[in-house]
Amino acid sequence: MENANEKVTPEEVAFNDLMRHGDDFMKIQIYRNAREWYTKALESGINDSLAKHKLAECEALLAKETRTKRILAIIAIVVIIAVVLLMI
Repeated sequence: MENANEKVTPEEVAFNDLMRHGDDFMKIQIYRNAREWYTKALESGINDSLAKHKLAECEALLAKETRTKRILAIIAIVVIIAVVLLMI
């Protein structure tokens, strides 16, 4: 919780909201939307290190998701070919 004596600028409030939206999407594993919010937060210029860290984490998870989809597509193709060959 923030100290009552600390002043939070409107820009910091906006940054926190952008990061919160990104975090919410990360929690439900919708990484593309999270990436958009983290990118907006990074563009605000406030707390670049946090936004960069979250964006990098999101990018890594998106890359893993893409690899998984490719592997599943290859497996599906192999199964389809095997089924077609067995029908001949």
